[in-house]
Amino acid sequence: MRAGDGSLPHALETGETEAFVETLRDQHQRVADVSRRLQSQVAHYLTLGGVLSYVADGAAVDASDIEADAYQLLYRNLTATLYQDAPSLDSMRTIADLERLCAIAARNRGREPIRFQRLVDLFDVDRRTIRDSYLSVHEKLFVLTAVTEYDNQRPRSTRLYLRDTGLVSALENKTPRAALDDLDYEADLARIAAFDHTMRLAYGVNAAQGNPEPPSVQYWRGREGEVDFVFEVGGIPVPIGLAYQSQEREESLEAVQEFKEAYDTPLGFLLAGDTTRGRQPIEHLGGGIIQLPYWLYLLLC
Repeated sequence: MRAGDGSLPHALETGETEAFVETLRDQHQRVADVSRRLQSQVAHYLTLGGVLSYVADGAAVDASDIEADAYQLLYRNLTATLYQDAPSLDSMRTIADLERLCAIAARNRGREPIRFQRLVDLFDVDRRTIRDSYLSVHEKLFVLTAVTEYDNQRPRSTRLYLRDTGLVSALENKTPRAALDDLDYEADLARIAAFDHTMRLAYGVNAAQGNPEPPSVQYWRGREGEVDFVFEVGGIPVPIGLAYQSQEREESLEAVQEFKEAYDTPLGFLLAGDTTRGRQPIEHLGGGIIQLPYWLYLLLC
């Protein structure tokens, strides 16, 4: 994935995607024996938060068995982190404002960009303070990351992503059972988890190329729809469309195609939350667009 002829950087540099597709298929084959378990566990993982992983002989974790106060522990940990560490990073008007920002991010769940002016009005500070203090502190603590539109030099809006889906549920006063039973809420959590993984993936791929700078993941709006995530490797953008729910597939695919044409980039991803029976787990859709299961994407490194 990170280096060699079958790596993502090599595919981007040469435009030859077949070897990279084979690398993805090899990675899928390594977990093929537990793929059904992993796929069935995605909703529980999204409810609990953390990082998706597997133990070949281990027992599956059922989020519905988790006590509701587990979320309250996450919230208390957030509060402790903000009050203990934030003052040493920057001067804040009130630490409570940082909690409010997290609550806004949890309520929005990355669905729509939030205008900077709205944040300015809510917190009664200027835009520079929002950007350089409020958002910067959260990013340094790996609690929340704010992203802007790709290739937009004067963005007026930002998307706010909490970095742990369990914390989203804690701030939304959800119980594990309620989170499991809400399919639209699950799709929102899937977007948040995919963003968090894309940040880690972007860092890993670029660090392997000798560029260990903090990763940058953005979004992009075109005429045909929105590309959920864009990151660069060696200056070449990689668009990623998320179709966690089947009805999102065509719009996400068209958006990735439009981005590829606009930026002449050789490769793009479509992440499918559910795959139609009979299809290959990893499909080359043509034009350099690769479809792979959402759960497998969360395991790529």
